[in-house]
Amino acid sequence: MKTLTCRDAGFDCAAVIKGDSEDEIMQKAGEHARNEHNMKPEDMTPELQQKIKGLIRSS
Repeated sequence: MKTLTCRDAGFDCAAVIKGDSEDEIMQKAGEHARNEHNMKPEDMTPELQQKIKGLIRSS
């Protein structure tokens, strides 16, 4: 199981995203960012995606 904490990404948000793979986490994180933080797909730059991938932890 892998986890990503939204707060670690710099948001004032207690969401914890869980998944079995980095790809699953990234998909869920993108959905969360759009739905909860009103981010648009173009806001998810390659640099931001790399930062988010670096925050994913194995639990």
